[in-house]
Amino acid sequence: MKISQKLISGILGMATISVIVGVISTHQQLKMAKYLAQQEAEEVAGLLGYFVSHELENHEMRSREKMLAHLQNHVESLHKQRQRDLEIVDRHKIILADVVAEDIGTRLDRDRNNEVGKTILDGIPRTYVESSPEYPNGIQLIAVAFKTNNGETIGAVILEYTPLYKAALATAQKNIIVTLFISVGCSVFALTAGYLLSKSISKPIKQLQQAVVNLAEGKLDTRVNIRSQDEIGELATSFNKMADDLQYSREKLINANEQLRDEITERQEAEAELQQALKDLQKTQIQLIQSEKMSSLGQLVAGVAHEINNPVNFIYGNLEYADDYTQQMLLLIKLYQKHYPYPEPEIQNANQLNEIEYLIEDLPKMLTSMKMGAKRIREIVLSLRIFSRLDEAEFKTADLHEGIDSTLLILQHRLKAQSNRPQIEVVKEYGKMPKIQCFAGQMNQVFMNLLANAIDALEECFQKELCPNPLIRISSEQVNENAVIRITDNGSGIPKEIQSRLFDPFFTTKAVGKGTGMGLSISYQIITEKHGGSLECISSPGQGAEFVIAIPIRAGKLAQSSISDRIIG
Repeated sequence: MKISQKLISGILGMATISVIVGVISTHQQLKMAKYLAQQEAEEVAGLLGYFVSHELENHEMRSREKMLAHLQNHVESLHKQRQRDLEIVDRHKIILADVVAEDIGTRLDRDRNNEVGKTILDGIPRTYVESSPEYPNGIQLIAVAFKTNNGETIGAVILEYTPLYKAALATAQKNIIVTLFISVGCSVFALTAGYLLSKSISKPIKQLQQAVVNLAEGKLDTRVNIRSQDEIGELATSFNKMADDLQYSREKLINANEQLRDEITERQEAEAELQQALKDLQKTQIQLIQSEKMSSLGQLVAGVAHEINNPVNFIYGNLEYADDYTQQMLLLIKLYQKHYPYPEPEIQNANQLNEIEYLIEDLPKMLTSMKMGAKRIREIVLSLRIFSRLDEAEFKTADLHEGIDSTLLILQHRLKAQSNRPQIEVVKEYGKMPKIQCFAGQMNQVFMNLLANAIDALEECFQKELCPNPLIRISSEQVNENAVIRITDNGSGIPKEIQSRLFDPFFTTKAVGKGTGMGLSISYQIITEKHGGSLECISSPGQGAEFVIAIPIRAGKLAQSSISDRIIG
């Protein structure tokens, strides 16, 4: 039954109170029409804001062009569903998406009083009339702030002012005319009927208004149960249809976003696996190169030591006999001098000419110096032979002090004074420590990496005039069941933020071409994985750096060396 029929069916007609109720109802319809139009615009803006927030949070790798293309597709989809003009502008009023694709990228300048700009600044929705060749009579639009889920305003959404407002306005005007016409002919006896009739009208309106509020709060499953055949019933039917459309669009968006999220997750997982594989490949390549370098160095040192060892042993062994023979000859000369104090003139001339007294005094000293030199060469050869264990993979008993000494011998040329710095002093403070079971060659490699890094740090520190007397201190001791070796320098130290990454593969603070970032990483693997020990760095800026190696003296049962283990060595 129409509202007019309800009014006609009234027994006594409308009175003054009926007029007031009709006016209130009409005003409520006008207000509700505006409210519905604004809420629809804000809902569309909210859906678009949710779409953009999802793009920003979960699709960082997507380009701006792809993101704008998806936004344009979404705008066209909403345009087809609602049959309304729709466009989106950024904070500078540049059109990002529009049902008229030719306008995309241009600046919006059709709001004469800058209503869109004001809405972007304060977030308050505004309506305005736009005149253009396409709409010579003007078209009424509403601008709503375009926000992300975090509440950040990134532009504005502009929609055609919803036809619901026009329909409600027409209905309201009609109700006003009918109400005034009937109220003139109504008598005072219709007060009760008018009151009951107005109540029957206002109740569904309030129900519809509350439903609109619920819909604005995001409760898209809200529906109104109004079955009347009047304008309110039509309005309720339109509201329910709009709610159905919004819920369907939101569910469709959520499903699309879930699908996109799954695809991106799979792509990120695949990319992470690829990055890890590449990192492992680079790590293996560096390890192989390091292994080949150290193995070649060990073979070279072993060959040199072997070639030097034979002639040195020959010289050193014969020097003993030469010393004995010389002493016998000198004893014989002294006996001649004793028993023949006045030899023949020819012998006297020969003594004076050859300075026989000086020769008798200097020859033993010369032989002693030669023996000391040959002994030093033998010690150097022994150190070279100890260092040449680099390619050994056997787990056996070794003296760590010998390994350190042999490494220092190899690095002797770097420790000596250079043209740009003084000699680096090495202080050895060896404590009592038994031989331990270890991979001797790999331990020499660790000593080589740590000492070479200390020399690099001291050279850099000296160039900065921060370390006038470069010093490396090496100490050893037995702590409980562990052999502990400390290698300390008096350089500029290592910052705290770098210490946590020292043992990461490929991390280096050296200039390009001067370091691979694998020395400390390989050393850490040798100590921890191969020997079950620990390697840590203790340093403070300006206080130098100390690397502490701890290896169990009574090593437990270790797994047999495999090809992968030998790569580290």
